[in-house]
Amino acid sequence: MIRVMICEDVKEVREGLKFLLEMDEEIEVISVAESAKELFSLIDQKGTPDVVLMDIGLKGISGLEATSAITEKYPKVKVLILTIFEEEEKILRAIENGASGYILKNSKPEELVSQIKAAHAGGAPVSPSVAKVLLKELRKSAVEPCNKYHLTNREKEIMKALMDGLTYKEIAQHFNIASSTVKKHILNIYRKMEVSNKVEFMRKAMSLSLDE
Repeated sequence: MIRVMICEDVKEVREGLKFLLEMDEEIEVISVAESAKELFSLIDQKGTPDVVLMDIGLKGISGLEATSAITEKYPKVKVLILTIFEEEEKILRAIENGASGYILKNSKPEELVSQIKAAHAGGAPVSPSVAKVLLKELRKSAVEPCNKYHLTNREKEIMKALMDGLTYKEIAQHFNIASSTVKKHILNIYRKMEVSNKVEFMRKAMSLSLDE
């Protein structure tokens, strides 16, 4: 079972999330909290969860501060940020604070479940639409040439597509290549950049200029 805690200050949202997640037999929602303070208390009482769904806009101790505190004290806990489109700047700060992934609040139930499972398995789930917004902002601060990683022209094209928020399937269709080929290119990109998932990839992408 994947032990999940939900920290969300809107009662209807947190109860709705709890209801949806508990429909999956592999997930156990061990508690819900309306504030970071309550979340910390629950962790002390019930032990660490595997995954925390963290509202980024909490009152009092913010979701950003709570994420930083959890990842520093409990490095094995995966924190997934619950976000909306209007919070680009906060999401960028959450990257630096150790968040493992970013989920839109209006995600379909099956997407939410799959992202939690991906995070628990060591992945870094990021909704394509969130990635597109994030990476648009990240590219504004690019200071290092992309060529430092010795990417091929095709790898640069794939990398730009990733940073534009395209899914593997959309990249394959755009370049008229097989999905397996896309995955191979992305694995090569990750290897050359010495990253293992999308969040690490985005962190490094913050300093890259894709035009060089």
